[in-house]
Amino acid sequence: MAFLMKDYSLYIFDFDMTLFDSMKGVKICYRKAFQAVGFPFDERKCQTYVRESIDQTFERFSNAPCKRREFIAAFIRESEMSMLHNTQIFPETDHVIKSLMLKGKRLCIASGKTEERIKSILKNHGLCGAFEHVIGYERIQEPKPSPYCLNYIISKYDIPKEKICYIGDARNDMLAAQNAGIDGIYIPRGNPEDAPCAYRIENLNDLLV
Repeated sequence: MAFLMKDYSLYIFDFDMTLFDSMKGVKICYRKAFQAVGFPFDERKCQTYVRESIDQTFERFSNAPCKRREFIAAFIRESEMSMLHNTQIFPETDHVIKSLMLKGKRLCIASGKTEERIKSILKNHGLCGAFEHVIGYERIQEPKPSPYCLNYIISKYDIPKEKICYIGDARNDMLAAQNAGIDGIYIPRGNPEDAPCAYRIENLNDLLV
């Protein structure tokens, strides 16, 4: 690491492709969702889809309310069946999360994934108790880059914003952090985007001060 990482009190994490490699499961779920509504599916574009909300992905093709419900339902239904066993923890995630906990840091998750799915994956890897708040699709009224999910978590703590950061792999994550007035820490897993951020890191180990 060629920079000095700031020490934060509250670390908010994105989930997919930040803490866990869910790409295999995401591809399966999107294939089912696209098939359900008759949209053409290009697996190569899943790297883009995983960095946006499921609603934003749907809106690339249609705004029809009935098809939207069918698209989302098909994705979630397949996710319930296959996501847990097709999601792998990144090599450094367990060590970094447990190290931050030992330092007394507060940890949360803000993601477009459903909370039930996030918690089942965390439980499968023995990390369910590490995060004080998990905010997912069910409670997000506005998708990133709206700061809604981050502001929801920030409101639960009496911590100055300069001591809070959001770690994510997408431009929308960094824009959400910017819109919430906190530092964004960008971890481009695979295809880098032009993302405004306080720090750009190679892997989660760079968070350890």
